[in-house]
Amino acid sequence: MTMSPLPVVEDPLVSVVIPSFRQAAFLAETLRSVFAQTWPHLEAIVVDDASPDETPEVIATFDDPRLVYIRHDTNRGLPESRNTGMRAARGELIAWLDADDVYHPEKLEAHVAFLRANPAVGFTYSARFEWNHSQTTIRDLFRPPLAVDLLDLVRWFPFCPSEVVMRREWPFTAGLFDPARGSAEDTDLPCRMALAGCRFASVDRALNYRRYHSGRGRRNLAGRLADVSGVLEAVFADPRCPDHVRAARDTALKVHLMDIVSLSLRQEETALAQHSVRRLVRMDPTMLQGEHPELLTYLLSESIADENLDHERVLDVIFAQLPTEADLSAHRAWAVARGHLLRGVRHALWGRLAEGAEHCGAAARLGAGVDTTLIQMLTTQVLSYEQEFGEGAADEAVHRLGAAVSRVSGGASARQLRGSVAINRAFRDYRANRRAAVPGRVVEAVRHTPSLLANRGVQSILLRSLVGGGPPPAGGGLEGHGSA
Repeated sequence: MTMSPLPVVEDPLVSVVIPSFRQAAFLAETLRSVFAQTWPHLEAIVVDDASPDETPEVIATFDDPRLVYIRHDTNRGLPESRNTGMRAARGELIAWLDADDVYHPEKLEAHVAFLRANPAVGFTYSARFEWNHSQTTIRDLFRPPLAVDLLDLVRWFPFCPSEVVMRREWPFTAGLFDPARGSAEDTDLPCRMALAGCRFASVDRALNYRRYHSGRGRRNLAGRLADVSGVLEAVFADPRCPDHVRAARDTALKVHLMDIVSLSLRQEETALAQHSVRRLVRMDPTMLQGEHPELLTYLLSESIADENLDHERVLDVIFAQLPTEADLSAHRAWAVARGHLLRGVRHALWGRLAEGAEHCGAAARLGAGVDTTLIQMLTTQVLSYEQEFGEGAADEAVHRLGAAVSRVSGGASARQLRGSVAINRAFRDYRANRRAAVPGRVVEAVRHTPSLLANRGVQSILLRSLVGGGPPPAGGGLEGHGSA
């Protein structure tokens, strides 16, 4: 099915749908971020799902005529609340926004411009800043792929509702949210839109702030897994589903099952955790293989998500519940040290130097090492940071990160990071046809990491930039080249 492009409207109205239940503490800030948009042609539709808090009082503090307030007589749940808002929407475009998240001031303007320039795209999303749990300091910058399709949608969560702005035809064509899908409603509707032919694309700017709540658990994890499994099976059974998507059934279920494993372990729902771990390992025995098994690295990343928690204690809770056949306790020392290192560089990237120094000092005392995997990760993060804040700010971030990794593994690690960032900038400039900048980038990279000059890809872009001609070499990047 082919949908019509964005209607030819001089100033299209954007309807921002905000479901709210027990979110009065955050709703005012959320609404202020909507009314502060540089794109003024909007309406903010708050759907109060019979919330037993001060939501009506919060709404009463706003006198902006663009605010629409709808209150359910009884609690109907999140899917129905979003549906209520979309049915009431008057805009050519519909945006979803959770009542505790916040927009960047240019959020809607950027999405409108993108949709105007890309009439074949029906559904847009953005990168986001992730706040630390129960705080408004930045923990991470998450940048989704530039485009996603049905395969991506069944395998993982490439975007969250608050990032979405779409043409109104698509959710109505797909049938809006299905309350029967329970906690998997935000997986189900995008999949049905993709099956109907909707195209998805990223605006590729960080335009949202996502809030996390420390200590807030997830209820009915078994039901959550059943919900998402039901959605996946419905997608695979749909005659419009391509064969290559059906072939990814196990991979898709594995990703969602890993989420349940992590949540159930951290919430000490031991029986469910052990059952899920055994099921996961039966699906993919390699999860427990290798020097640092995939299951271990995933659980480690989950254990450091909340800066309010001691990841060493979280790991001990996790390891104590794992079934005997999936025992990871032999990796405990590495995981604890690596956790301090990851937390340290995360703080350093965002300018929290005291916290970064504390964790990196602990990582050094525990014998953590800076390896190629970490340099690759930091290079990607620096380049994403640069995309939002500019090269000067990124250079300052590299300086902070260099000091952090030097505290753990000495100056060689910092030089490797600087070389990795410089050579990736060289490949980026080459691909963008900014050939004049490439030789200087290569010289800077080689100054920090001389071994890069022996790389054929580096030699190729340097020569072609000096003498002209030729496409970039296959691959086009060397993130984290070398080892410390």
